[in-house]
Amino acid sequence: MNRCKCLIKKVLHGYFIAVVAILVCLLFASLVLSIYVDGVEGLLTPRGIRWMCINIVANFASVPLAQILLGFMAISILRESGIFGAFGGHLTMKQKRALQITGIALLVVVVLFLLLLFMPNVLLSAFGTFSHSALSKGAYGLLACLAALVGNVYGYMSGRFVALRDYVQAHVAIFSTLGGCFVLLFLASQLVCCVEFTGILPLVGDDGMVLAILKGVLYYVPLMLYVFLLL
Repeated sequence: MNRCKCLIKKVLHGYFIAVVAILVCLLFASLVLSIYVDGVEGLLTPRGIRWMCINIVANFASVPLAQILLGFMAISILRESGIFGAFGGHLTMKQKRALQITGIALLVVVVLFLLLLFMPNVLLSAFGTFSHSALSKGAYGLLACLAALVGNVYGYMSGRFVALRDYVQAHVAIFSTLGGCFVLLFLASQLVCCVEFTGILPLVGDDGMVLAILKGVLYYVPLMLYVFLLL
């Protein structure tokens, strides 16, 4: 496990270097392409420089930061509660009871949501479908809150969380180790938005598909690697 985590750290370090290198190359490549290819904007042209100066914050805001923060918060609570370690090894009677009560609390919440599905215009759409419903639009947030509930219940019942300070700390404990993640996301957001601004995506294929792949590689692959490191 330790060797695997060391390998992931090296991969993330390589991601960081690659993003910086590609961003620098894009600055000069877009300038050359803007001269010879119609429709391509150069980042080092007056218009490109103005765009970069204006959109530094807007580019970073294009990353789904709220979803990322909420997801990491849920993981932080689960990790600090100790529930990940409860599924392996010998459990004490207190841990077993905590798991049982947590399971009951989870079951109650799930049953309540299932009952709400039968109520018109609550969780499902006006046509009674999952598509375009409140449940589909809020699924990610609901799952994160459900994970937080599980972590808080187990943490309290197992004795890991006693005072209010313990609950607050559990929600934010993980963020002290995520500085590199947000630096990488900042650089990746600048690269993605710069590529989109230059207009070179149609030169390599369907711009919508290429942009989606680029975001997936630069945003979500590193995030999944960070999540694995934190579990």
